Amino acid sequence: MQLLKLVESEVQVGIPLPWNVRNQDSTLLLAKGYVVRDEAQLEMLLDRGIFVDLEEVRALEALKPAAPQVPESIFARWTGAVDTLEALLTSPEDVPDLGPQIEALAQTVMDLTSQDPDIGLFMAMRQDQARHLRYGFSHPVYTALLCVLMARRMGWAERRVQSLTQAALTMNASIASLQVQMAFQDYPVLDRQRAQIRKHPADSAALLERAGVADCAWLAAVREHHEQADGKGYPTGAAVVDEAAQVLRMADQFIARISPRTLRPAMSIQEATRQTFRDNQGGPMARALIRVLGLFPPGDFVQLANGEQAIVVRRGAEARTPLVAAVTDSQGRSVTTTVQRDTAQPEFAITGPAPDRSLLVRVPPERLYGFGVAH
Repeated sequence: MQLLKLVESEVQVGIPLPWNVRNQDSTLLLAKGYVVRDEAQLEMLLDRGIFVDLEEVRALEALKPAAPQVPESIFARWTGAVDTLEALLTSPEDVPDLGPQIEALAQTVMDLTSQDPDIGLFMAMRQDQARHLRYGFSHPVYTALLCVLMARRMGWAERRVQSLTQAALTMNASIASLQVQMAFQDYPVLDRQRAQIRKHPADSAALLERAGVADCAWLAAVREHHEQADGKGYPTGAAVVDEAAQVLRMADQFIARISPRTLRPAMSIQEATRQTFRDNQGGPMARALIRVLGLFPPGDFVQLANGEQAIVVRRGAEARTPLVAAVTDSQGRSVTTTVQRDTAQPEFAITGPAPDRSLLVRVPPERLYGFGVAH
């Protein structure tokens, strides 16, 4: 018989004992069901030393109903997607089933995007300086989200969207750790780093092929995602570029532009959108990007006509009129309550980006959306 010593918190006055209580020699002192009368008796027992048979404890635990599972929030699942990608790409050569695991992660990203695209955009757009150490893994996940939204907006078949999503997650497979380093380094890009960057599309595609990936669309998008139709891209300077690679390049650049680095602040979402539209000369991909984002996407921090500052939480019927949550009063002072504002109403119209985004990262998403449960 293996004995466990009981402590005060495990024996309650006035409550029947759930097991037999013994002394150190296994002699029965109190039978199961006995009620300790008062604190004095309890103190006397504890001073003497009381024990319980380990098997009795285990048997009792086995009869207890399982604790209800708390559903995982959608915010936690987005963070979990970044965790998963980090586990896969920190040492991708050591992952025996890399291809199937990336396929499963891509499906997770697509499912989360379908469940609530506004929350996905909120997670992607709300940039935080503290995320530097995760940039090499968060960046591909949120690029994948944007690719899903753009491709679906353009009417792509889901199988094609899946290949594009897989490509987005693995476009930087050969330099994921380097990207983490470069995001927070306080000196310019080194020549050796630049050389790795220039060849990473080919290196990443080769890494995937060695891992057994045979999806030609997936590999082509990774291999060509930095090529340009004018021949000025890399690594080969090809002028004929796969369409999926073009979508991936646009989403990749956009997320990179709005992401802060140690050496530079993030570009505003509006300026990043303008640059993307200009680079694509207003083509169908740029139009798809603008339509899925709106002018002020979820996660943006804006100034309202009444003086309040607010976080965009839902896209609206029009690009300029999203639903927002005010997090300051009209004087710019933080408030503890969160009031939703319809920016289609003139008094709550958006006048532009808020001047200081530091408040944005201090507001937890649950305050804005409630506890979003992922299915």
